Amino acid sequence: MPTPADAFTAPALTLAGAAFSGTVKASFPFWDSYFRPYLLDAVDLLPAEHFDWKPRPEMLTARQVILHIAEVERMWVHHTWEKEPYEDFVVADTVGWKAVYDAPDHNALRFVLEEYHRHTQRIFGLPASELEKKTTRTRRDGTTEEYTLHWILAHTEEHEIHHRAQLNMYLRMLGITPPSV
Repeated sequence: MPTPADAFTAPALTLAGAAFSGTVKASFPFWDSYFRPYLLDAVDLLPAEHFDWKPRPEMLTARQVILHIAEVERMWVHHTWEKEPYEDFVVADTVGWKAVYDAPDHNALRFVLEEYHRHTQRIFGLPASELEKKTTRTRRDGTTEEYTLHWILAHTEEHEIHHRAQLNMYLRMLGITPPSV
């Protein structure tokens, strides 16, 4: 069955990195046109009464999975690359996790995903030569690691796809057919 994302993704699949030649986006041509629309479709399919559902006590709830996608993009792009302040959206609790970011409805969940993805989208327009630039990140344990912009974006894109699949599995477990990809 077609989903709202189909209108965006059919033409996207004919694109290649060459369509964005010379820019950072050439390395990530499908993120906005193919991967992200299906994530937003999955968010829209999740009934609000199941936002706090999770298959096991130690796992993230459906809402927390969505917030975690946004917080990780925020951490890597907004904080690590752009050096802006960072706060967790989901933190460890005695059993499992708890959300510290208020996202009571679909609009709030879509907003947090889109708000921090805007930082990534700005980077997409930079020259491809920026991909090899490096930055450092100081971890909570005090150790410092170095990352290229290319690694940061590839890791963040992969993370989104991984947790989109988790959200789709939650939908299936709730008896809801996830978006077709």
